[in-house]
Amino acid sequence: MLKIQRVEEIRNIRSPLLRDHIEQKAMELMTEYETETLDEIGCFIVLEQSEFQLFQMEEMEFSEVLVLGNETYLHGVRVVSDGYGEEVYLAIEKIERGG
Repeated sequence: MLKIQRVEEIRNIRSPLLRDHIEQKAMELMTEYETETLDEIGCFIVLEQSEFQLFQMEEMEFSEVLVLGNETYLHGVRVVSDGYGEEVYLAIEKIERGG
């Protein structure tokens, strides 16, 4: 599990596609909430396939299947408190395309 609580930590995401997606999402959220940090609005959690038990559907306010290139994630938003949420990404599958 990778818990991203600061914008600088986004660079620790291994997948370039997911890293770009989360970076864009973080910038949009910070603009919307008029803040320069994630501290006050939430965090991002990236789970590996083996950590599927940590993605609790009943806790999610919203969930979807997110396809980024050849990678598929289960994406959910969990509201922790008023004005603070967690965006959770669970790796579902990565399709290797042979040449």
